[in-house]
This record gives sequence, structure tokens and C-alpha cells, in this order.
Amino acid sequence: MIAASASGQYNDIECWVGSGLAQSINKDWSWSLQWENRWTQGASWHDQGLVDLALEYRLSKHWDLNAQWRLSERQGLHGAYVARRRFALRTIGSWRVGSGKLTTRIMTAEDWTARTLFSSALAETKIAPSTPTIRWRLGYNQRLTNRLLAGASWEVFRREGGRWSERWRAGLDFKLSKRLGFELGYLWENEWLNTDPWRSHVIRIQMSYSLRKAKQLFNRIPATRVYAPVDQALANARCPVCQIDQVRITEVHNKGEPADYIEIQNLSDATCSLEGWRITDDLTKSGWVLPVACLVSGAVVLGYENGRRGFSFGLSASGEVLFLIDQEGNVKRQIQVLPAVGGRSQGPGEKGVWSFLEPSPGKVNGGN
Repeated sequence: MIAASASGQYNDIECWVGSGLAQSINKDWSWSLQWENRWTQGASWHDQGLVDLALEYRLSKHWDLNAQWRLSERQGLHGAYVARRRFALRTIGSWRVGSGKLTTRIMTAEDWTARTLFSSALAETKIAPSTPTIRWRLGYNQRLTNRLLAGASWEVFRREGGRWSERWRAGLDFKLSKRLGFELGYLWENEWLNTDPWRSHVIRIQMSYSLRKAKQLFNRIPATRVYAPVDQALANARCPVCQIDQVRITEVHNKGEPADYIEIQNLSDATCSLEGWRITDDLTKSGWVLPVACLVSGAVVLGYENGRRGFSFGLSASGEVLFLIDQEGNVKRQIQVLPAVGGRSQGPGEKGVWSFLEPSPGKVNGGN
């Protein structure tokens, strides 16, 4: 008896081009909308167009829950497009590791695709469900500059019929402006346990735009402002840079209205400048660069999230760490922000112990 076997491999070059919008509704909820078109067969055949609408909820400091609904139309061999619908539920986790961030995602998705069903010698086309796809991704992101983020990930798929595949990804995200971003990525996909495996090389190009927070459309966020005691004037001439024993974060509100705020005060008897000082919740990012101003004794700098000259990072309602960094890049103070409680702010209090306070943004020694 003579037995023979054969195996093959199909390689493809694909191109994915997309754009999207995203917006934070509040501290816990956000939504996004994405359009994407995909070409295959050496990027010469329009494979499909799709629209994704997603709603995301912040479960904790490290975990988010994301629900996504996809509408897509895929082109068949004869040129006609076939409708496809997908619902996906994703749990997304992230942790700081070294100077970067480790991410993971567990996802289950169910598809409904137009199929020809046969019964009693009749053929009828209906939108029918398929077996859910299970996906697991592990990735790592490293910020190279304030605007440039590099990332890599590996993902495993279990598809309908027990088919297994993997996807490797490497990409660069570039922040063109405060709200506009550009992503260039390379993906390599590979089937497992298949004598005739399908493999593809994908170039992905994505533009994204972040809308202002929903509440900001109706509530104007105050600009960063310096408050001084009524009996003193701000110095206009140059002054010495503040030392750590002169300044302190005196109030933080991670459920503030109309936005979160941070307050820092000159508690010494001498006038000094915050030039070069900054506050951040991530040591890989510059964070809030404090305004250059000569602060007289008791003066306060008050900045709001996404306010003019304020900070762009959000203060987690579940608590986080803030770092006060001097002009030489040294961490001088590390503040543990507590989980939000009601409408109360936080600060060192009269005895210097970090605790909850009645909100008093901009209040200074000697008056407002």
C-alpha cells in the first residue's frame, strides 16, 4: 500500500484603513464609534466594510468592561455583499510594569451571518448565529516620547468549528494634537492545526479623534488660576525656584465639579516660582506642567482636568498615586489619593494627615 499526503500554505497581504471617534461620558463611562474598510488578495480586493459601536465601563483602577456591536458587509466571490452582525463582550486589564504598561484582553464574540438554510426541499437565506469566538490578548506598551507610543501584542483565537489561530501585532501610535491621533500597525495572522494553513500580513492605518467630555459640552471648565492673599500682590519679577519644603499639594478632588481639580500652595514665608515643577499620575508621562509664576507666601495654584493650562490625566474615583516632581525630574512627594467619598475633596488637613475635607478650591491663607 502506498500512502501520500500533501500540505500547503496560503499567504495573503491585507490592508485595513479606519477612522473613529471616542468620548468620555463621565469618570466611569465612555463610548466609541469606528469605521473600517479592509482589502485582501494583495490589498486588491475589497473584503469588507464595518462599523463598530462600543460602550465601556470602568470597573476598577485596572479593569474595564467593554460591549461592542458591529455591523459589516462582506464581499463574496461573485461580488455580492453579505450582511454580518457581531456582538462582543470584552474585559480589558492594564498594569504599570517598569516604564511601560502591560495589557490583557479577554473577549467573547457571537456572529450572525446571512446563510442559506435548507429545510423540506426549500432554500431560504436568513441571518443565522455562529458558534462564539473566544479571544485572549497579551500586550505591552512603551511610551517613547510625549507624543509617540510603541506597542506589541500576541492574541489567540478559538473560532467556529474548533479552529485555532494567532495574531501578532506591532504598532506605533502618534498623537498629532491633544485630541487627534494616528496609528500605524503591522499584524501577522496564522492558523494552527491545519494542513493547509492560512496566513496573512496586514498593514493597519487608523485615525482617531477624541471628543470633549460630554459634561464639558454644557459646563465650562475653569482655566488654571493663581490665587493670592488679599493683602499681598503677585511678584512680577523673577524669583527663586521653589524648594520642596516650600510647596505642597493641599487639595485634590477626584469627583470634583465641574471637573476634577488639584491645588498646590506656597506654604513658606518667601516668594518662589514653580518653574519646571510638574504633577503626574504616570512617571512615563510629563503630566501637568505647573505654570511659571512667582507665588507669594500662601498663594495657591488651582488647575482643573482639561481646563486651559490644566492637566489632561483623569483622577481615578477608585484612588491612585500622584507624584510631585521638581525641575530636575526628581520625585519629591508621593500622594496616595483615596477612593472618592460623596462630594468631599482630600488634603493634608490641619494636622497634616491626608484625609477627607470640605471642598474649598482656591482658598488661601489670608483670604481668597
